[in-house]
Amino acid sequence: MEWQPDEQGLQQVLQLLKDSQSPDTATQRAVQEKLEQLNQFPDFNNYLIFVLTSLKSEDEPTRSLSGLILKNNVKAHYQNFPPAVADFIKRECLNNIGDPSPLIRATIGQSEPGIKLSV
Repeated sequence: MEWQPDEQGLQQVLQLLKDSQSPDTATQRAVQEKLEQLNQFPDFNNYLIFVLTSLKSEDEPTRSLSGLILKNNVKAHYQNFPPAVADFIKRECLNNIGDPSPLIRATIGQSEPGIKLSV
């Protein structure tokens, strides 16, 4: 069965993504702290790829930001991802490389050297 987000968790991630776009320094600091906490949970990366590839109703900057945060997580923590999380991310990237949005395609297409996208 394919991974599906918990609705409450999804709403929290979406709120965090929207808050991260705030120009307020205190809000930015709070977002950074929350991101560090959430990075302790590998499932958080599933939420990020879900927002990027599956939430077409969200605005493109929010979806792209989700992908950029995911990219940073992959860069820093990929070796610690459980195989199921790594496979889900790879599969979703490959399945959505042709997204209608140029911004989303560009975000998905930015892979890190040394990380093979084949599943």
